[in-house]
This record gives sequence, structure tokens and C-alpha cells, in this order.
Amino acid sequence: MFSRKKKSKPFNTQKPISFNPAFLIVCQLVNIAPLVMELTGWMLSILGLCLLWQISIVKKVTNRPNTILIAILSISGCLLLVLTGKELGLLSTMVHLVALSYVLKAFEQRSHADFYQIALLGLFVLTTSLIFQQSIYFALAIAVIILINLVLITSVYAPSLTLSAQFKQSGKIVLFSIPLTVFLFIVFPKLSPLWKVPTAKSAETGLSDSLKVGDIANLALSNKLAFRATFNNQAPSYSELYWRAIVMEDFDGTSWRSKAERGEYFNRQFKENASYSTKGNRVSYQVIVSPTYQKWLFGLDVARVNQMETKGLDIIQRNNYTVYSKDPITQTSSYAVTSYTQSPMAINITDSSYDKNISIPKASNPKLVEKAEALRIQYPDNKELIKQVLATFNKESYRYTLKPPSLTNNSLDEFYFETKAGFCAHYASSFTFMMRAAGIPARMVTGYMGGEYNPQGGYYSIYQRDAHAWSEVWLRGEGWVRVDPTAAINPERVERGFSDNLLSEQADYSNEAFSLLRMSKDAWFINQLRLQLEALDYNWTRWVIGYSADKQNKFLQNIVSKIISLKDLKWLSILYGVLVVAVFILVGWIIIKIKQIYRPTDANTLYESLIQLLKQQGIIKEKGQTPQDFTLAINQQLPEISIEFSRFTQLYSALMYKKLTEDEHSSTLQSLKHSYQILSSKCK
Repeated sequence: MFSRKKKSKPFNTQKPISFNPAFLIVCQLVNIAPLVMELTGWMLSILGLCLLWQISIVKKVTNRPNTILIAILSISGCLLLVLTGKELGLLSTMVHLVALSYVLKAFEQRSHADFYQIALLGLFVLTTSLIFQQSIYFALAIAVIILINLVLITSVYAPSLTLSAQFKQSGKIVLFSIPLTVFLFIVFPKLSPLWKVPTAKSAETGLSDSLKVGDIANLALSNKLAFRATFNNQAPSYSELYWRAIVMEDFDGTSWRSKAERGEYFNRQFKENASYSTKGNRVSYQVIVSPTYQKWLFGLDVARVNQMETKGLDIIQRNNYTVYSKDPITQTSSYAVTSYTQSPMAINITDSSYDKNISIPKASNPKLVEKAEALRIQYPDNKELIKQVLATFNKESYRYTLKPPSLTNNSLDEFYFETKAGFCAHYASSFTFMMRAAGIPARMVTGYMGGEYNPQGGYYSIYQRDAHAWSEVWLRGEGWVRVDPTAAINPERVERGFSDNLLSEQADYSNEAFSLLRMSKDAWFINQLRLQLEALDYNWTRWVIGYSADKQNKFLQNIVSKIISLKDLKWLSILYGVLVVAVFILVGWIIIKIKQIYRPTDANTLYESLIQLLKQQGIIKEKGQTPQDFTLAINQQLPEISIEFSRFTQLYSALMYKKLTEDEHSSTLQSLKHSYQILSSKCK
């Protein structure tokens, strides 16, 4: 007779594995898909060819590559990454390397150990995409793909389950993990990283530090989110929402530029170089900015960053009253601002600044120079001259459009005297040039105008389409004063936003599949749904993505302070003990549930254990011998257990090779365990 085996044989990770290889290819495809925008064209081509090669192997069109060929492919890919690493940046190069390793490793898949590595690599590749995007909808999409990966793993451990049952089992794993995930997210210490994550050299979006007259119009065709703002008190009117970003004082005849000079930055305090009154209208708000891979930040005039309420950004405030980050904005970030909207800017300026802002290139736009000089003679008062230029835009046949006629070498003369059609940058640029030509210090300012208020979330969304350009003139006794020529040519743009004509142009000329701006006007229900979804994403960004170490410390301190208020230390100790026990119970419960889900391994373990028991009795299962053939051998050599062993084999075969429902699988497995107990009980 045989003896009971006290310890089951450990699972052999080198054992050949059986599963649907087409499912693995599908998982690879969906894992790489979220990184499409971050991978180069040549890398996507390599990955696509490797996936096609895997498909041909599954279809038995080609053979699996040998080790030498895989090594050649790996080395070639690494050399390409080395050659392009400087252009890509360190982070992007690392992502490329992991993606390449992921698809190449699939060619070596022969055992459980290989499968483990591929599965882990796939999850790692998938989650790296969260470095570049963190919206709630993107996160939900990643969660769905993680579920698909879990189904792949489940199919290895429970091949007899139907696909729907495998999805159900994998879904249980996700649900069981949610409580622990939430708990760890809230209380697990958010430590500062030991090293800085390298910056990816991704495409810059939004405004630039140089401006040609048609640039803003091109940017206005994009519906991409730039930033959000939540006001702590009453928000300013729409016409006051001038989000200042870049001040441009250098003009070379074709484009305006912003140039940082020595001594331009503040020492993070507002002092004499940019002194202003903190009296008058005060507006406090929080800005959540999307990744732009640039350094410009946004604030209403005149902005002062609240450093005590801003974490994770090293912010500098410049002499020209703009807000600037020392490092590019590579992830969603937030900062607190207080603006003094009635405060004058630079009542006194230096001689060098004065001269710089009245200078114009020689022989540049001579007609405009002549026009400005004539106006100067006719209107000695600066304010009267400004009014006259704006009145010209308002009364004559000028047209505000997103698609103005092309200009020869960005000629302001051609725009002002001939085409007379342009967007904000056309009018602001020509106005600023004329002011300088007339001897009035003037400069260009770019940023964003207005924003869409979301009543569902109580915040403003500012999109790239809201990009705007305006002018500032320096008047004695008043400092820098904002003058927006757009208000003269298209008042609706400044007072309420895009007019119906601009909405139509934005929809017609945009390369996007549909225009959110038009949808917000034409479909009330769809627009309300969109606002609700955006509010959901905003709260996700604010409370989940923005859950920093500082917020965590404040949250936990509040809890601790409330607990300590229970003056009786006995109750404090009891509460602490209950919390520790609850954590251990939660972790244990999750482990048990996951083991229950992956219990199909018990069938293999029980069968292998029984084979070992028979081997001790001198009955050896030959390599390649099927379970049915081995049952016939048992009938001849051990007839006393032949009936039960035959039943055991039938149950085992049903678990391993038949498509069973979840209930059938569970009852069959229980019967198998019962049969094993009967067989093992006969050994003494």
C-alpha cells in the first residue's frame, strides 16, 4: 500500500506551459497601445513587425527564432536607442527599451518562468503610460487592460474555465484588491523619491516664447486643455479673465520674442523692482496646469504665488509680472495664486526699459511708421492717440478670423493696409508696433482669455483655443496698462468668448474629429454630459492625482489630533490595536480570496502528488503516457483502487480539458479532492 504524502510537490516553473498564444499577442498589443504617442515611428515599426512575426508563428507559417537571432535583434535595438538617446531623452529611451524587451521576450516563451516574466513585463509596460497621462478616463482604460492581463494569467491556471468565467474570476481579484489599494493610498507614506525621474523630451504644447502674427490663430484650432482654475471667492467677470503668461519686448520685424536678462528674476519676493499696491480688489484661486513641457505658468494681473500653499513646483516671479517654473511642466501640477487686479504695474521704469520698448527695426513696416508719426502730430496726448488707433480698427473694414490671408514675410504693413483680416496676434502686433513708432513704450503679452465655467465642479477650464495676445503700453503715472485691440474689432470675443462665426470657423478648420466648442452650443444634453464628465476628471485630478505628501500629512494629522482628543490613553491603545488587527485581517482575507480564485492549480498538485505516492509503491507513470493509459495500468496492478482511481482520472481530465462553468468547475474540484482523500486514506 502507499503512504500519505505530507507535503505536495512544489510547482515546477520550468515545466512547459499550455495556453492560447493568440491571447498573449492581444495582450501585448493592448499593453503597448497607450504608449503609441510616446514611442517613435521606427520603434512602433519594430514592435509591429515582431507582433506580426508572432502571429505567423502561431499560424505555423514561420518557425520560432533561435537564441542567436533574438540576441542580434536585441543588440540592434539597443544600438538604435543609444544613437537616438540624446534626442529622445533618458525617460523616453527607458520606455522604448522596456517595450522592445517585452515583445522580444515573447519569442523565448517556453515555460512557466518565461510566462511569469512576460506577464510582469506587460504590466510594467502598461503602467509606464501613467507617467504621461493621469486623467480618470485614461486610468479607467488602464484598469480595463490590467483586467485583460489578469484574464491571460487566469487562463494559464484555469484552462478549463470558459472565457466569461475567466473574466469573472479576474474581476474578483480586482474587486478584492480595491479596499487594500485605497487604504495604502491614503495612509502609506508618500516619501520623496531618492532620485529625480528623468524628463522626457516630449513635444511642447501651448504658447511659445516667440510669436509670429499667425501663431495664435493656429493654436486656437485646438480643443486641448491648458489648465483649470478654481476661485476661492467671487470670480472676476469674463472680460477680466486675462491669464498672463509671456511678455515679449523684442521685435525683429517679423516676430516678437521674450528674452530673459540678468537680474530679471525676483528672489521669490515682490520688492522694489515690481512694487505694487496690495489694496483694492483681491482674488485668490488655485490653478491646475496640464503638462506642456514648457516653463510658463498662468495668473491674472497682478499675480502673486502663495508659496506656502504650493508644493512640487519651484516657481519664480519675474520683473514683468509673469509666473515661471524653473523646470518644465511634465505632469499635472497645481499652485495657489492671489491676484490684485487693480494694482498698477511698474509706475516707474528704467531708462533702458523705456528705450527698449520704443525701439523698432530700421526699414521695418515703413507705412505703419509713417501712419504712427502722422497720428503723433495730430494727437499729442498718448491716450487720445491710443483711442484713435482702436477706433480705426472698429470703424473701418477690418475682419476678425481664425484663417486670415497669408502675409509676405509676416508684414504688418500688408495686414494693416491691404488684407485687413486677422486674429488677435495680428491686431495686437500692429497696435504695439504703431505705439512704439509713435514714441509710446509698448510690448506684446500672450496668454489666455476667458475660460469655460463648469457649474458641475465650480471651476473654469481654459483650453488652447482660448490662447490670446494683447498689448501693454506704459503711461506716466499709471505704469503698464493693458490695451486689447481685439475688444475694438470683436467685442464679443472679450466679453463672452468665441462668436458664432468663430465657432463655425473653429469647427471647419480644426483637425479634430469633432468640435467641443460647437457641441457646447448645439447640443444641450451632450454638453451637460460633457461638463459632468469633465467635473469628474477635475475632482480626480484634484483629490487623487493631487494627493501629495503635504496633503497626506495634514489629513493624518487631523485624524491623530481627533484621536488624541480622546484623553483616555487606554481607548487610544485599543483603537490602535483594532486598526492593526483590521489591516492584518484585510490582507489575509485578500490572500485567501486570491488563492481560492487560483485554486485550479490544486488539480495538478493533487494528480502529481498521487503519481508520487504510486511511484513509492513501484508503479511509475511513463513519460508521454496519457492519464487514460495510466488508469489501465492501475487496473492491472492495483485492482483494489482501480474504480476510485478511474473516477479520479475522469474528474482530473474534466478539470483540465473540458469547458466548464464556474459552478461545474467548483463542484468537480471538490469531488476530485474527495476522491484523493479516499485514495490516500488506503495507504498506511
